[in-house]
Amino acid sequence: MSILDNYFPMGLGTAHLPISGAKDEAGIAKSSQLILRALDAGVNYIDTSYPYAAGGAHAALKLAFAQTDKPYGVTVKVIHQSDKTADEAKRRVESQLKALGINRADFFVCWSIQSYGQFAEITSKGGVYGGAAWLKEQGVIGHICCSLHTSPEDSIRIIQSGLFEAATVSFNLANAVQTIPVLDAAFKHNVGIAVMNPLGGGGIPRNPDFFSFAGAQNESTVEAALRFAKAHPAVNVVLCGLGSEGEFIENLKAFAEPSAEPDARRVARVLERVKDIAGYCVNCHYCDACPVDIPVSKIMSTHNRLLFPNITTQDYRRRDPELLQNINLFQGQTYSDKSSDWFPESPDNPCVHCGACEEKCTQKLSIMACIDDMYSRAGKYGFSAKAHKDRLRELLVEKGHKRVGLYPKDRYADLIIKLYKQHFGSPEFEWVAFNSDPSMWGRKSGGVVIHSPDEIPALRLDIIIVCNYTYDADIYTDLQRYENEGIKVVKLHREADVPWLF
Repeated sequence: MSILDNYFPMGLGTAHLPISGAKDEAGIAKSSQLILRALDAGVNYIDTSYPYAAGGAHAALKLAFAQTDKPYGVTVKVIHQSDKTADEAKRRVESQLKALGINRADFFVCWSIQSYGQFAEITSKGGVYGGAAWLKEQGVIGHICCSLHTSPEDSIRIIQSGLFEAATVSFNLANAVQTIPVLDAAFKHNVGIAVMNPLGGGGIPRNPDFFSFAGAQNESTVEAALRFAKAHPAVNVVLCGLGSEGEFIENLKAFAEPSAEPDARRVARVLERVKDIAGYCVNCHYCDACPVDIPVSKIMSTHNRLLFPNITTQDYRRRDPELLQNINLFQGQTYSDKSSDWFPESPDNPCVHCGACEEKCTQKLSIMACIDDMYSRAGKYGFSAKAHKDRLRELLVEKGHKRVGLYPKDRYADLIIKLYKQHFGSPEFEWVAFNSDPSMWGRKSGGVVIHSPDEIPALRLDIIIVCNYTYDADIYTDLQRYENEGIKVVKLHREADVPWLF
């Protein structure tokens, strides 16, 4: 038994509601009607957060909640990267409840836990978990939950801690082999499971022929993938994005109509087919203990992603198929402390082709060729600590800059400041940060005051670095007008780079 047992198996994901921004009144109104349609159909688990749907998800939910008496459970989320203390967690929840127009939320989610070390920080004295516990005592939230982006081993340890009543995990046809042990642990410990990314970020429906093996009888690929995500006994809710009425109807079919195949048989059948995909690494770790210390199993686990075409949880507004493939390949691994991730210091390939790894491989895979390929891609797409260091040197070191602008002040900007100090020491110039959000103006973040973009001309900048990856083209075009005033404007990322952060 878990706290999610009585929820409808299809959950409402709000990250991709048809809203272009917080002031998109037409999109918010349209989305509120889609939400009401879902609630009327019995959907009663709502996964949301303040940045979702370009910052408009909360407004759409507030509008919908005011028009219905249908029961629902909704999430409020606190991410450790932004809010590290109990008091910060309380304030973040208060602002979300106000934006949603409600006084209480059923689920407090420690959002996007990246490693066991981060879990330890969250649950340490005075940390986010303490804020959640206080809110639960006050009746402001009902249950303390988490969303996990850790290695399977770390996820299992976190679930076994007994501190969370439910967890949101990624589970789909492409990552099933790795995730099944996590679900098994959750089932054993009565931890409820909400599944995110059941369609592989859209990659599964984009490749219906490739994933057709998942279907039973006349099921569509989407229906089969959703039924598979729900088939494991630990899974209570499968989160489905709500982008249109048609999308909702198609997704609902997988949960409202009887399955053509028993759940246990479906899971066993699909897992066997996934394991049979040519070149698939089953992560047995026999290839480890490389004589030149290459993390072979990490590289092979990452390389598995190339077997599933066009799967990426976000396209970052890029269109080049090869770049998108490599965004998918390296998704989420830069500066991660997850034990399963691979982020090389340098793209220089240390493999000496001794063959020791291939001799041990139970699947008889061409491991050395995979290693060669991975290091080659890392070099081409800027996926290494050395590539980032070299880029900062090119832009900032010994250039005579007095004032360096960072736009916007976000995670990328924080990383730039951190890496510069790490590699080159204290700068001989002043950092100046900008953000378009008025609520941030005048605040300090990482010791740097955040300014309005309107202040750019008056602050006598030498250079502005466009930090963000997704919107760098738009921001760059907008800022180019300042070049007439002698301010150099550059993008942090080169055209072929994958994101420095995911």
